[in-house]
Amino acid sequence: MKYKNEESKRTFVPKKIGDTLGKVNKVFSNKYGKTEFLILSKWPQIVGSFFAEHSEPDKISRLTEDFDEFDQPIFKNFLHVRVSPAAAVEFQHYKDTIIEKINSFFGYKAIADLRLQQNFIPKKNEQSLKSERFETTENEKKLIKKEIQNIKDKELENSIVNLGLSINREET
Repeated sequence: MKYKNEESKRTFVPKKIGDTLGKVNKVFSNKYGKTEFLILSKWPQIVGSFFAEHSEPDKISRLTEDFDEFDQPIFKNFLHVRVSPAAAVEFQHYKDTIIEKINSFFGYKAIADLRLQQNFIPKKNEQSLKSERFETTENEKKLIKKEIQNIKDKELENSIVNLGLSINREET
C-alpha cells in the first residue's frame, strides 16, 4: 500500500506580483549587471551624439585590484568599447572625459578605465526612420484641434495636440 504525502505541494495563498516578477527580473539582471545595462541603454545620453554614432559599449570586465581590511576583494571595472577606425583617435583623446561623464552619470566611480577595440560600427538608420515617421500634415492637426476646441488653456491644448499626433503616427 502506498502512503500519500499528507502535505499538498500546491498552496492557494495569494502572492504579490513583485515576488513573482522578482524571479523574472533576476534572470535578466544576472545576464547584464545594472551598471552594464544602464551604460548600454543610455550610451547616447552619456557620451553625446557623435561618439554614440561611432562607438558602442561591448561589455564590462572586472579585475581584482586589492583587498580591503576584511580580506574582501576590491574590483576595478573596465568598459570595453568598440570604436570605428575613423573616430578612434578622437575617442582616445577624449577618453578621460568620457570616463568622467560615465562616473558622473552614476554618481560614483563605476568605471576605472576604457578598453578600446577598433571595429566597424554599422550605421544606424533610426534618424531617417524617425524623420519620415514624424512628418505630419495640416489635415491631421486640424482634425485634432477640432476635437479639443473647447479647451481654453493653450499649454494644455498644445500638449494634447502633440499627444494626438504621436498616437496618430504610431497607428500608421
